[in-house]
Amino acid sequence: MANLSKLQREIPRKLFHLFGLVLVLWYSVVTYFFGKEIGLISLTGLLLVFMEIEYVRLEHAMTLPGRLASLVRKHERDRVTGAVWLTAGCIISFAVFEYWIAVLSFLFVIFGDTFASLVGIGLGGRKLYRKKSWAGFLGGLSANLMCGWIIMPDRALVFVPMALTASVVEVFTSKLDDNFTVPLFAGFVGFLMTSLLAVIGV
Repeated sequence: MANLSKLQREIPRKLFHLFGLVLVLWYSVVTYFFGKEIGLISLTGLLLVFMEIEYVRLEHAMTLPGRLASLVRKHERDRVTGAVWLTAGCIISFAVFEYWIAVLSFLFVIFGDTFASLVGIGLGGRKLYRKKSWAGFLGGLSANLMCGWIIMPDRALVFVPMALTASVVEVFTSKLDDNFTVPLFAGFVGFLMTSLLAVIGV
């Protein structure tokens, strides 16, 4: 019953990750019509909006409405929330990495992290690191591999290392925010693998 109650509380928080799809879609549409620079500037403007909200919330003790307040984790009550980190990671990823590598990196955050949490809470079992379980790790990794296969089915040598990196980083990220660390580490590995395969002609 405890796991069920915890799972019910976690589902709304993980649905927030779908906001990442909005960021990717927004950037893609704006970039298509106006170019990459305007796409990144538009995301930066959104980041500034989130930062202003966080400034008021943290510096002036603003209370969020009930539904939104329930999405804020206990450790985020006096720290910047995931929306800022997710948007910042999105900006850096699209600025630095190849488009599809950046997109895949964010799918890892949206789906991989979500499945890791829900499977980990639902099944529990042997712990891998701190509160993270083997079940959660394998659930997240499976989701990441599925995303990679959908986005770049002919580039397994790229998406498999990316998926594994994303899952490992999600497990060992504690003090930092995995909305930020996962896409950057996964994207960087994708860049390295793409560059290596280009050099050896694969």
